[in-house]
Amino acid sequence: MKKNKIIQKAKKYFDWCNRIYVIAVFFVLFFLIIIYNLFAYTVLNYSFYNQLADRQQIWEVTVPVTRGTIYSSTNQGTILGTSLNLYNIAIDPKMEWNKDKLQKFLTEVSYKQLCYLNSKKECYKNLLKFLRVLEIEDFRKDELLIKDLISAYLTPKLNQTKVNSVFIDKELDNEEITQIINLWIKWLYPSWQFLYVNPEEIDSDEYASKELSSILWMTEKKIKHLIRKRELRYIPVLNKLSISVSEYIKNYLEEENIALKNGILDRINSIWNFIILTPNPHRYYPEKEVGSQLIWFVDSEWVGHYWIEWYFDDILKWNNGKIVSKKDVLWRIINPIDLKKEDFIWEWIKIHSTIDRNIQKKVETILENGVKRYRANKGTIVVMEPKTWRVLSIANYPTYNLNNYWDVYELEKVRFSKYPDPKVDLLWFPVFVEDKENWDKFYYDSKEILLRRAVREELWENALVKYKYKNDFWPQVYKNDAISSLYEPGSIMKALTVAIWIDTWEINRYSMYMDKWELTIDSFTIKNVSDKCLGYHSFAHALNFSCNVWMIRIVQRIWKVLLHQYFTDFGFNELTWITLEWEVFSQVTPWEKWSRAKLFTSSYWLWVSVTPLQMASSYSTLVNWWIYIKPRIIDYIEFSNNKVIKYKKELERRVIKESTSKIIVSMLVSSAKDGAAKNWNVLWYSVWWKTGTSQIPYKWIYEKWVWSTIASYAWFWPAEDPKFVIIVKLDRPRTNNFGWQTAAFVFNDVASYLFDYYEIPRRVVK
Repeated sequence: MKKNKIIQKAKKYFDWCNRIYVIAVFFVLFFLIIIYNLFAYTVLNYSFYNQLADRQQIWEVTVPVTRGTIYSSTNQGTILGTSLNLYNIAIDPKMEWNKDKLQKFLTEVSYKQLCYLNSKKECYKNLLKFLRVLEIEDFRKDELLIKDLISAYLTPKLNQTKVNSVFIDKELDNEEITQIINLWIKWLYPSWQFLYVNPEEIDSDEYASKELSSILWMTEKKIKHLIRKRELRYIPVLNKLSISVSEYIKNYLEEENIALKNGILDRINSIWNFIILTPNPHRYYPEKEVGSQLIWFVDSEWVGHYWIEWYFDDILKWNNGKIVSKKDVLWRIINPIDLKKEDFIWEWIKIHSTIDRNIQKKVETILENGVKRYRANKGTIVVMEPKTWRVLSIANYPTYNLNNYWDVYELEKVRFSKYPDPKVDLLWFPVFVEDKENWDKFYYDSKEILLRRAVREELWENALVKYKYKNDFWPQVYKNDAISSLYEPGSIMKALTVAIWIDTWEINRYSMYMDKWELTIDSFTIKNVSDKCLGYHSFAHALNFSCNVWMIRIVQRIWKVLLHQYFTDFGFNELTWITLEWEVFSQVTPWEKWSRAKLFTSSYWLWVSVTPLQMASSYSTLVNWWIYIKPRIIDYIEFSNNKVIKYKKELERRVIKESTSKIIVSMLVSSAKDGAAKNWNVLWYSVWWKTGTSQIPYKWIYEKWVWSTIASYAWFWPAEDPKFVIIVKLDRPRTNNFGWQTAAFVFNDVASYLFDYYEIPRRVVK
């Protein structure tokens, strides 16, 4: 009863109200709600929605453009390593502009990148990678022929409209690959440890998604999303364009864009909207091979590896910058040319090395020619200033191109025409043979092959198919042998033995001794090499002709304790502490453990291992009036706040007396004029040196083959005020065993260049 009364009153009220007023109130409330929400989006919650929009519309890439620059010491400093953006070029094939013009443009760009100004060999190699073929029949470096090949390759790419290859997963194990193959699905393509699919071949994705989810540990929903059919909007053409090609493209497109805006060019004749240019942060080495084993490279994660890039990585890398650009609804870059840089602090650092770029480049060329001329396995040269202990050059061969450091993995077949005597030509090179039982995976001509390391005896078997690395030593060429490889220096160290003797005993250079040619120690006999040693001679004469028996007479008087102490003082029992990582040294055995044989053979530096840099340091001590100084390869470092760190000369210790230094220098002068290697002088100059030939240890004995020696040469000039110290080392020269017949000629070329480079006046030398 009461409820009916309430309903009746309400009905009377609504009947009384005008329906127009009700509608008006409804719209007022509706607009108030809209205004409130608009105010909330634009004012109250502006920051949140602005950031959300940026994430959807802005394309961002990290650009480590701030990684520091490495300079040589030449004049203002030649750049040895720097950072820049090399561009990748791609196209959007769905655009409706002039595709014929696009194809001609891309053909021209590809030719400039791959072959223009490159040698025929480099051009051919680049084309094989670009065209993805194993060989090109009747190839010749003809511009029209090359452009026809490029154009034919681009035609199907430009006409492609659908995505036909999608990456699904990586690092698959053998069991997972087997399970995928057993599904018998034609559009699944497992390759090595990777899985790809072709969405265009898919009939039904239900079964495959379910089965793959259990194998790959992915949800069915994610797999369906990955393998969905879609239109192709991005086709990569070339990566890491050269600076000149990048500028050519940017200038061309900029001119076309201006012509479009001014109405000079119609859209139907334009290609501007096809092109997608994206910056690719890149570490660039303008000098390519020069100093490669001093600098090393930066990987895709922008981490420096080895040598200067690694040693100074913390200060070289600094802070990364960012490049941003707007994207459209299809996630394409709206303005791919003029990408704007986000505001950030541009940190920079400049490392100035002591390396003279001109000397480094020339010495590397001389060394390469010497290694090839004497058919050696490899070689090393160190050039130092004994006054300052600045390293002017450290050269190794074989070497590699810093910009293409991955090329060291390329294999070649061992062919008779190039290696007619494999047992000699390939000794101690990494050589591989085919083996289907004990193998590792390698790639040759883009194919996977199964190989293992060949044993020495297999080098003799001509019937075996053999492979070797094109650069001879694979990634071992990354190693800087001057500081990371030990060797027994041989006779070039006899100058130090003489210096120790003079510094220790009151005997002069004219003291006499009787040489009976050989000396028996325990179960073996030590002999001289030169017949000039036999008889009654002065010690100076013995140095001239590098007599081993004479060296033993010296250490018999010095004995173990003092000899060990001098070894340590000359720096052979520790690192040189040059500012490069991965330096090694050989620990000198405590003198208490030396046998008589160890003592006597140490006199001519058998069983004593050093690095070439240690060798250069010891000679710098010898001719620098007795002081050992820490060698250095960095002059100074500049920071963005104008702070400069200068690497000064660090005096370490006195090694020998000044009078000893003068005597040994004069003896070496006599040795150069009258000794065994007197015919290998530098024309018009008077120079001083010591040659060396040492055997190579193998399985606790020394190799006996003719080609199993290390030839070396130590040189300084001039005697009265040494400006240079040079160490030359050749491993396994096959044309002659001895340093005075091989390394001496390499030294001659280096010394002649230095005299010309520093414009040192010639002298008349009798």
